[in-house]
Amino acid sequence: MVTRREILPMVAGAAGLASASRAASGTASSQPELKRVTYKSARTGKERDYFVYLPPGHAQNASWPVMLFLHGNGERGDGKAELDYVIAHGPLYEAWCLKRDLPFVIISPQLPMFGMGEVDYIKNRTRAQIPERHADRVDAREDERNVRSPDPMRGVTRDDHLPDGPEGPRDGWDLIEDELIAMVDATLKNFRGDAKRVYLTGLSYGGFGSWYLAAKHPERFAAVAPVVGYGHPDHAAPIAKAKLPVWCFSGGRDPVVHPKYFYSVFEKLEALGMTDARLTCHEDLGHFTWTRVYGGNDLYDWMLSKSR
Repeated sequence: MVTRREILPMVAGAAGLASASRAASGTASSQPELKRVTYKSARTGKERDYFVYLPPGHAQNASWPVMLFLHGNGERGDGKAELDYVIAHGPLYEAWCLKRDLPFVIISPQLPMFGMGEVDYIKNRTRAQIPERHADRVDAREDERNVRSPDPMRGVTRDDHLPDGPEGPRDGWDLIEDELIAMVDATLKNFRGDAKRVYLTGLSYGGFGSWYLAAKHPERFAAVAPVVGYGHPDHAAPIAKAKLPVWCFSGGRDPVVHPKYFYSVFEKLEALGMTDARLTCHEDLGHFTWTRVYGGNDLYDWMLSKSR
């Protein structure tokens, strides 16, 4: 149930094979695109946008894996002028800014501000923090957070007294649950998505949101990968019933989302007979564990091995 794997070099794996296969065939691939899709939010009553990333060669293939990515608390905003903040971390940053050939159509929505506008790291953020895609170069990976944390390794045991309920932290992704599912449906219809290969992942607040959405709609996803966000035992039954594969990641030195809270849901999943569920703790990392997880290939290869 609990495993520890090293992340493979970025040149390896299924993502690299996708590029190699196209090169070998001699076909000219369409260029990657980052599209804005406009919709009317039932929750806020306002018009908002979300990103849909189309990978290289999208026009040449009739069916693509789809990944729904839920960002962390610091990237929420108005879904218009502030939408670019969702590019800061995760698969969209990897594919768009670092130009990695990830063979997924990536849906990247933005969580509304709700009651979080006065949080320091949101209130004081600037657009200079948003990474950019350049026509003639790729910026160096921002890896300063993918280093050993100065916080101690606690070696803690399981704690079943979770600070948050099944919905996760307040003002989270559960508040726009129906809108997220509608985005998946629209992407499947309009961007050549494969309904049998829809994957769900998110970091921090988005990790909590991934657990919640997976438990509410387990039949919609082929796999779920929450990063530095723990699940609630109430999530276990629907996930186990649907046999939805889970790979969750925590940081062993995470002072924000403590690793001791990650075990309860896995104990429940195992008790329900769930075998395709794993928890990886990166003992040397803190909250920014997602930098290593999304910067490697293991997670993407694992996703691509799953289908409903």
